Amino acid sequence: MKTWLTRCLVGGLLAASPALAQDDAPYEYPDDEPARDEQREADDDAYERRRRQVDETDDFRRVSEEEGEEGDFKSLANMDDPNYGFAVELIGGALMLDSSEGNFAKTVAGMGVRATWEYGRTFNLEPLRENLWADLRWTYGSYSDGTDFINTSTGVHYFTIAPAYELKLGKSPFGFYGQLGGGLGYQTSSLMIDADETKVNGMKPVFQYGVGFRGRPRLTNKMSLSFRVEFMGFRRGYLNDMFLGGSLGAAF
Repeated sequence: MKTWLTRCLVGGLLAASPALAQDDAPYEYPDDEPARDEQREADDDAYERRRRQVDETDDFRRVSEEEGEEGDFKSLANMDDPNYGFAVELIGGALMLDSSEGNFAKTVAGMGVRATWEYGRTFNLEPLRENLWADLRWTYGSYSDGTDFINTSTGVHYFTIAPAYELKLGKSPFGFYGQLGGGLGYQTSSLMIDADETKVNGMKPVFQYGVGFRGRPRLTNKMSLSFRVEFMGFRRGYLNDMFLGGSLGAAF
């Protein structure tokens, strides 16, 4: 009996040794990664469809009406326009000087120069950006009358500053405007009697008013052609002089 038990024990040990020598292989689960990828793509597609249905302009309007840490929402109008809002133009046309002789007017050639500043840009409001501007202007006209023995020569200078408001034609660089301003009118007169000359100079306040059409078509990214057609009045004392003409220049 003892010999039989010894043989069974030895046989069991011999059979267990190869089993203990084998590596324990992990249990193999089905590969579920492809399923996870497909689910993730489906979720992304659903989110993209929901995002496209949302009106993102509502968020933009909401932010523009809120006040953040740095103050009110700031418009980007000053960033997408490289121009400074300055223009210089040469003026030419017909200057109709009110006649003290009782006639309708004495029409002479009028000329001058003006500089324009679009001061509406300083308000940082899109509706006023190019609609408000002002002119610093000089206009001149002269005439002479008489005979070879007695004659007079008169020159009239207008120095004015006049703001204007322009009604733009949609999004185009063209528009109609009305203008009101004031300044000084300086008149020089020379009376010649034979070889004797007498000079008389005078200065009076001037009230400027009128309407016109203005255009600023762009030539390059930073420069535009600037032109106007206008009908302008200059009131000095009891005299009311009129100017019908235009101007041409460049805007930056």
